[in-house]
Amino acid sequence: MSRPARDYLVGLNLIPELTPRRMAVLLDRFASPEEMWHAPVGAIAALPGFASAADRIAGGRDERALGRELERAQREGIRIVTVLDPEYPVLLREIEAPPTVLYLRGEGSLDTTRTIALVGTRRSSRYGRAVAERLGEDLCRVGLIVVSGLAVGIDAAAHRGALRGGGTTVAVLGSGLLKLYPAGHHSLAREIAQRGLLVSEYPLEASPAKWTFPQRNRVISGLSRGVVVVEAPERSGALITARLGLEQGREVFAVPGNVTSLASVGTNRLIRDGARLVEKVSDILSEFPDLSSLARPTGLDKEVAAEALGPSARRVYDLIGLEPVHVDDIIARGELSPTEAAHALLVLQMENLIQEAEGRRYIRSP
Repeated sequence: MSRPARDYLVGLNLIPELTPRRMAVLLDRFASPEEMWHAPVGAIAALPGFASAADRIAGGRDERALGRELERAQREGIRIVTVLDPEYPVLLREIEAPPTVLYLRGEGSLDTTRTIALVGTRRSSRYGRAVAERLGEDLCRVGLIVVSGLAVGIDAAAHRGALRGGGTTVAVLGSGLLKLYPAGHHSLAREIAQRGLLVSEYPLEASPAKWTFPQRNRVISGLSRGVVVVEAPERSGALITARLGLEQGREVFAVPGNVTSLASVGTNRLIRDGARLVEKVSDILSEFPDLSSLARPTGLDKEVAAEALGPSARRVYDLIGLEPVHVDDIIARGELSPTEAAHALLVLQMENLIQEAEGRRYIRSP
């Protein structure tokens, strides 16, 4: 039976051997997705790079599997967008070998005029997570959309900050939408879907694999106007996303980190090599003239609260950053009595300007 052209793309996307590059070749060599679906194995084998996989590709074209995939998506409330559809994201369409099919779950839109990627290492520090959360919140408060990968560490912090900022966030998965990974992020994914989007190029039941995460990184950068790397060691998937972003013509930013921290080796190197240093959202907005009219982050509320502090509380506040500081160091460096320090810390916590960490240490609230 004949189907809409977009359905054939969904069916071809179910075949593991059809990588994005091979799909791009098929789209270039055949007149239509229907012709791709019905092409004889010899015609497929004749294409460059297809000889070893032609039999599996031809044998993988399964009408019943395609029907089940379409029905399951409809039943689960998952939208499918293909490169043939007008709502396919404009920026993503421009990259090399873009995903032929995207699965979307949620209420948000993929408005790529307002998207910024926030990415970083899974083995993040408290400092890195606090910065990612703050940037995610402030980006959303000025009307931007935060894109990340739902991974533990920096990605999750970026998503949580965006949700706290009341905005939209997009999570790009390295697995199918019905094989959510990591499993511990089901609750976070549910929140994202309620106010943003979960996105995957993989079939609904596709399991995560080592190769799926580097591959999905090109989608994170491809959906975004800029890529901000918050924290990344020397070898990191976040650095892959930054490199892909450069190749795609995206702006690349990095948050500086402690020079003694292994988690900041990659970000500090990016800055040395020319990435824009980021400390606050205005550092990102300044690279996009069309976004210059956006309001400043409502993080200004904390600045106002800080300006109203008394001398002792202000002195303590200035001593506390995103790295935990022990109360004894606060007393010594602030030249305060224990009573004065305790009162100042109480005031700062009541104003939500700082948070107590483990071991009588304090950090600034993100």
